[in-house]
Amino acid sequence: MTERLDRSGFQALVTGFERSAWRLEIQGWYDEPDEGELVAQWLADGDPAPTLTWFADWPAWIAEQGRAGKRFERVRVLTDPLTDYLRWQLDVITEPAIAAGEDIRVLPAAAAADLELGGQDFYILDDRQVAVLDFDGGQVIGARLLDSAADMATFRAIRATAWDHAERFREYRRARA
Repeated sequence: MTERLDRSGFQALVTGFERSAWRLEIQGWYDEPDEGELVAQWLADGDPAPTLTWFADWPAWIAEQGRAGKRFERVRVLTDPLTDYLRWQLDVITEPAIAAGEDIRVLPAAAAADLELGGQDFYILDDRQVAVLDFDGGQVIGARLLDSAADMATFRAIRATAWDHAERFREYRRARA
């Protein structure tokens, strides 16, 4: 079955997972509401404070999910060179999310190039359905839900490949310090 969700339906789906949420991020740039000004400000002056104030709800939510026994994991595919957006993500918002309990791994561009990852951002939720993100100009506008056995097998294989080849963020950061 394929069902389409608008942005708010997609957001409700992701925040309503029961056991696990796993995401693959392929895009080098996302144009999400509120982020553009924060990225521009950080590029201009390097001050993470405005971003961390805006972002504070996410680590709090991740910690709450962890206390409830839920896992939130992701693999970010990196570009070479890193886009400004990815630099902002890696330098400002990744560490607070990890400290709160999110398992974030990165896949450098050279490693990702040799893997068959399908080229789509997606979530696997509770290991029973896939939400393939739909974008318009870099902004998530919704998702297509997939739950057939064939679709689940395909996206589980992509998840396994990405996860097996990705580096834990802190190890990636240490190796490049």
